[in-house]
Amino acid sequence: MPGVPPPVPAVRPSSGRDPSYPAVDCLGVKVARLEWPDLLEWFLRRLDAPAPVRCGTLVLANAHTLNVASASPAARASIRAATLVLNDGVGLDVYARLRTGAPFPYNFAGTDLVPRLLGECARRGLPLRVFLYGARPGRAEEAARRIERDYAPVTVVGVLDGHETTGDEARRAIDAARPDLLLVGLGNPRQEAWMAANAPALRARVAIGVGALFDFMSGSVARAPRAVRAMRLEWLFRLALEPRRLFRRYAIGVPLFLWRTLTYRPGLATSEPATSRPTQSRLPAGRPRIGAPNDSGFGSVLARTAGDANDSGSGVRVGSAG
Repeated sequence: MPGVPPPVPAVRPSSGRDPSYPAVDCLGVKVARLEWPDLLEWFLRRLDAPAPVRCGTLVLANAHTLNVASASPAARASIRAATLVLNDGVGLDVYARLRTGAPFPYNFAGTDLVPRLLGECARRGLPLRVFLYGARPGRAEEAARRIERDYAPVTVVGVLDGHETTGDEARRAIDAARPDLLLVGLGNPRQEAWMAANAPALRARVAIGVGALFDFMSGSVARAPRAVRAMRLEWLFRLALEPRRLFRRYAIGVPLFLWRTLTYRPGLATSEPATSRPTQSRLPAGRPRIGAPNDSGFGSVLARTAGDANDSGSGVRVGSAG
């Protein structure tokens, strides 16, 4: 029915492993075929997983990301280390159509994904703790103010810019703040490398590489009009705004990605799990499970969400965890 959002997936107890998803081999990187309810369930389950929990990392892959990964074994290894890799942009849909005959079922646009997750948490009354790391000085701070204004009871427990803080300093500050969600806006491939090196030692539940999200959320950089976004031409709008910075990425990178799409050989698609890494961490126990008596109440809210959800109609294609 037009205008009716998809049913909310129920939250099932975690059994210690992330679910497995079908994936497409995109230039050597397994990109999961997910729909929005799949990702939302993955995210909510991680928030409610028993502590200690290994930080789950989420990479959003677009044509530029995969061009960088194709040219750099180190960048490719950082992306492959992620718990989950999702498609972002029309380039990945073109790839999937040409290589498998079908596009990805949902476009996880980087600038829309995090606001939507925050909105879901706010709608459920989840007291999510968020840390922002990256962008130029001042931009993450403004993004933090807007998050707390627009998504209460979500709170920002820390902010660091990406220019004046070393990796070790950032890791210590983030771990001390103990966020549930870490947003890393250092740009590609730096943010993926940082997450691969540091996220396993953090007590955050989820870390997401968000690129220029803080620039958009702070109002420092304009988003494309809705009509342009609906046509999936936001990349063209950004190129018009920042031709010097983005010319090589699009004018050279797009044809290069198409050439790589047509000439790539090892494996067209795979049913191998896109993620099957253990949820449990080797970190010492030091944080109660969300929803424990001395916690801020995720568990009770998530339990109500599970009870109210229409699980049989959610369309979730998540394999059983094991």
